[in-house]
Amino acid sequence: MGESPVAEVGQAADSEPVASYSREQSTLKNDAYKQFIKLQVSLAAGTKNSLGLSSYEQAHAHYCALAGESRDPDAQFAMGWLYSMGKGVEVNHDIAARFFSLAAIQGHRDAREWLDKEPGNAELAVLPACMHKQGNSAAEVLFRKRGPIYQLVKKHAPVYGVDVDFAMAVIAVESGFNPKATSRKKAQGLMQLLPDTQARFHVKDAYDPEQNIKGGLSYLRWLITYFKGDVELVAAAYNAGENAVQRHQGIPPYPETRDYVKRIAHYYKKKHHEVKQRSAMQQAEMIPAAS
Repeated sequence: MGESPVAEVGQAADSEPVASYSREQSTLKNDAYKQFIKLQVSLAAGTKNSLGLSSYEQAHAHYCALAGESRDPDAQFAMGWLYSMGKGVEVNHDIAARFFSLAAIQGHRDAREWLDKEPGNAELAVLPACMHKQGNSAAEVLFRKRGPIYQLVKKHAPVYGVDVDFAMAVIAVESGFNPKATSRKKAQGLMQLLPDTQARFHVKDAYDPEQNIKGGLSYLRWLITYFKGDVELVAAAYNAGENAVQRHQGIPPYPETRDYVKRIAHYYKKKHHEVKQRSAMQQAEMIPAAS
């Protein structure tokens, strides 16, 4: 959980828009991919281009803003290419892999091919600061929209003693509200439940939004109780596992986990989550399945 989901793309089962669309739709929508190819040619030749960019540094700023604001897969691919090739920025194969992963989630074929050859580790990447200015990102829009996914969270979160906004923050960061999201580590669905977590909390179909949400809420409730309501530690444990947090006696020094905690804080501002007492029946419902 917490890693960028890769490979499986699908329209949300509840018909909410998700930040995924085909290569054809993306190209028709803003022509970013063709523009990027032309930009490479023009910068190499020192000629003018339609974007009015005169350097790869400017290209980095342009595509980073586009990737952050609209999550456009062509812009994400462009960012991956810039970091992989060291154009306008220092070579960073981890960041390159992360951007190629983000684009691949949305069906960008070239990104999938580049990711397969990229030596970097997407999990170790800390994205550039311009990517954190996502006030109108797709996840932000859905987080505020209060649509069907929100209604499911609102229905179940109080039963598990989890703040609705905290659960929504986790969904926004984990899957961008895509019920079909699948990570390279096989984390699945809205709250990116790993197979072991699915078994632990009795989730039979992780791609079913309601089952996934209930399983994720069960795990969040367990973590909230275990870490006495410390939101940062709960978020870190959801991403890296409770054992990693215990071993490091705090947020693990993994760039991906530290970035994850910051992204959760973008949506959920509270530092402490109330630890509510549960009835014996509710506690029994949360007992992990036997392994």
